[in-house]
Formats: sequence, structure tokens, C-alpha cells
Amino acid sequence: MANTPVQMSGQAQRFTAAALIVVVVAVSVWFFGRPQPEPTVAVVATAEDWPAGREPGEYVTVEVPEESAALFVTPDQLIDKVPAAAVPAGAVLSASLLTDSAVSAASNLSAALLAVAVDPSMWPEPGPRPGDAAVLAAQPGGCAAAVLPVVLVGEGTVVVEAAPPLAEVLGPTVWWIWKSPPAGWPGCPPAPPPTPIEGGLADVDDLN
Repeated sequence: MANTPVQMSGQAQRFTAAALIVVVVAVSVWFFGRPQPEPTVAVVATAEDWPAGREPGEYVTVEVPEESAALFVTPDQLIDKVPAAAVPAGAVLSASLLTDSAVSAASNLSAALLAVAVDPSMWPEPGPRPGDAAVLAAQPGGCAAAVLPVVLVGEGTVVVEAAPPLAEVLGPTVWWIWKSPPAGWPGCPPAPPPTPIEGGLADVDDLN
């Protein structure tokens, strides 16, 4: 005996259709409402020191948001390029720091992004944020080795943009950091030049 399909009432059909619509809408909201992965690009961080005027040394590539790519260097930009000044290991480079080999080391140097070790305990909560002007000093409340805008904030570090001479100063030290007032902060005086010995060196015969 053949099975006869069970006929659904009009009300049951409406409920079924409504349920299907709810399921389709829910699936669509879930699928299209998921956060889409942010486009990224590869940029370059130095894995060893790059001596001035030499070919770039070892480097690693890291992924950063595509909208931030203009701040950094992509691997293909390293081709036929040399640093005009020494670059410390761990720096993440801006494209303008790299110069053609034909460019003299005496040329105007651009800045690079540098992660600096800091003690932020003098900075009120919630601490430094990108865009804040930061005072970097060797002592709490002391003169500023630099007043620079914060680019990124890490655990015990801030990333700032510094020209190679300043990067060399900032690199090996842990700095006190606090928010710069609108009027700025007094900088440290330049180191005095070495004092020459008065009268020059004594003649050897005079000492006998």
C-alpha cells in the first residue's frame, strides 16, 4: 500500500515558512556580521645592526595593518638600498631612512621608528597613548633627552620616530616618561666640549 504524503495545513505551512525565514536571516546576520580580517602587508624589522654605508644586514618581516604600511618598509623596498647611517637591531624602518647607494652618507637623514624602553609610572592612568607628546628623561622630573610624539605603546616600551643620532642615544637606556605639558619641557643642555690642557704638553727636556 503506497504511503500518502501528509498534507500540512495552511497555518502549519505559514509557521514553517516563517521559521525558514528566521533561520536564513540568522545565518545571514552571522555570516555577514562577523568581523572581517583586516588587510595586512609585510614590513621589515632589522634582526641585526646595519653598519653605516653597508648593505642591509639580516632582517625579519612582520605583518602590520595595511593602513599603517606607509610608516614602514616592505621587503621589495630593500632591493639595491643601503642605510646611510648605522641602524640598531630591532628597529622598524620607515621607507625614507633607506637611501640609494649613490646617495652620500652626508645627505639629510630621515627618521626611523624605534621602540624605547621606558618607565611610565609617572604617567597618570591610563598611561601613554598614540599621539601623546612624551618627555623622555634620565631622571624623574629631569631635563628632557627628547620630547617626541608616541607612535605605538607596548609593555614597558613606546615606539617613537627618531633620527639616527637620537636613536643611538635612546636605544640602550630605560627612560622615565611623562606627558609633556602644552608649553613643552626643558631640554638637556648640550655636553660641554672637552677643555684643552693649558699650555699644551710639556717638553720632555723640561721634565728632566
